Amino acid sequence: MLKPNCGLENTRASLVMRRILPLCDNLSCHPRTVKSDRSTIAFLRDHGLFIRFSSPTPEQVLLTIKRSFFVDHCSLVEDPDTIPSYEKAGIEADAMEDSAFALPSTFADESGLDRRGDELTNLLARFEEVHRKLRTHAEGQPQDRALSSIVFSHTQVVDELRTAVARSRIEPFDRMAPSLRTLIADYSRRFGVLADLDIVDGHMALDRSVLASMEEIIKRVLRFCLRDGIEQPEHRVAAGKPARALLRLRLESDGSEVVCRIEHDGKPFDSRGIARQAVKRGLLTRPLETYTEEEMGALLLLPGFVAAAEGPVSSLFSQFNEIGSLLQHVGGRGEVRNTDHGTLEIALHFPVPFTIMEAALVRTGAMRFALPAQQIGRFEAYRPERIERGEKAAQEGPPGSRPPARPSFYTGEDGKRTELLNGPDSGSPLEAENPVFALFLEALGEQRCLAVDAVDGYENISVSQLPPLLDHGPLPKAGCFGYALLKDGAPCAVVSIRHLLNAILKKEGSHARA
Repeated sequence: MLKPNCGLENTRASLVMRRILPLCDNLSCHPRTVKSDRSTIAFLRDHGLFIRFSSPTPEQVLLTIKRSFFVDHCSLVEDPDTIPSYEKAGIEADAMEDSAFALPSTFADESGLDRRGDELTNLLARFEEVHRKLRTHAEGQPQDRALSSIVFSHTQVVDELRTAVARSRIEPFDRMAPSLRTLIADYSRRFGVLADLDIVDGHMALDRSVLASMEEIIKRVLRFCLRDGIEQPEHRVAAGKPARALLRLRLESDGSEVVCRIEHDGKPFDSRGIARQAVKRGLLTRPLETYTEEEMGALLLLPGFVAAAEGPVSSLFSQFNEIGSLLQHVGGRGEVRNTDHGTLEIALHFPVPFTIMEAALVRTGAMRFALPAQQIGRFEAYRPERIERGEKAAQEGPPGSRPPARPSFYTGEDGKRTELLNGPDSGSPLEAENPVFALFLEALGEQRCLAVDAVDGYENISVSQLPPLLDHGPLPKAGCFGYALLKDGAPCAVVSIRHLLNAILKKEGSHARA
């Protein structure tokens, strides 16, 4: 039996199956369509999920089920005839023997994919072991140039095989878009609200295991937003808002992380309530007044922030606590904040080993780099006469320290004035020599402009983390968060404007304008 009224009973039942699958020789469930059929939710609430399995370690299977935090309890069924039947209109009777316990095809497909992935991973491990032995042998014979050449070629093959294995596990995020929109429609009716879902950059491709973790947590957050964050239509109209709310889900690649930002224009979160709870629990390490609203929002998603739900406010905190626990379980983190434009944003950070994205290949000076396409709003021909110098910033900081750089602004064809990230005398590591294009970008919720010397086209790239030796060098200061090997085999830095802007703000100090 699952914990009552979680609203995602069918998804959680499928996760129970997934967790115990590696421990079982044979596994089946009733209802058998729990993952793909949301109409099983009512049955699961009333009767629970029935599982039949054989395993050399049955005790471990039962313990794994009981330890799942969304499982209320489980017990053995003495008489199979007491199991309630599950019927759904429009589904033909299955002529297979014991069809009530037939394994869902989704499980079988995913299990097969996982097995093939494991086989490739094991093959790669063996290949890497042979490569280590070959390299060790070559190091003992430094004069053998032919052997050194073979080792170099072998290294390239290993890298290509490693990338191919990682790509075999990649799937697009937007494969879950239909189920997310169905969830929005279902919970909107249930909670009496009007809401739509807008998914930005859903074509980002990620590892299957990462997607499975993301799907469960995102659905949990969307349910919370609809139940406790979006007002009733009449209340929204009275407050001057549209009767129908919009939830925007935006994905961003951030090197070793993928950030999922879920934003809506419903109720803001109360940082003062969080502060009171933090003081009560003794979680603050410095005076309360020194904490920003963003820092308080990060506390809200810390597992264990609240112990139990004792009232409406504590119940609200408890839901964030469960979301934080789910994130921690997959090695992630999160924060909540009220944005400058009156919306609430929940940011979920998921660790990823490997991502694939569409990027523009651009040049500034001697530097060629890839810029995520999702950060680019539009291109324009660069016009020097459209640059305007801002006012010189006042001297701040210790006497003798360098004042903040004088900002530059670029006026686009639409007449809007946008700050230029790499304008004259900006000191930017991305300063252009002979700019040809002006790129208008989205960064930290605001518009920015970047002048570039050339655009070499678009390419789907596989982004990997920077090696440790480069992770603390000049590249991160230029907004670089990873690297990619292009189709021509050349390495290329991948730059995030968000990272670049964060580096600039950190360098200039807290007085800098966001």
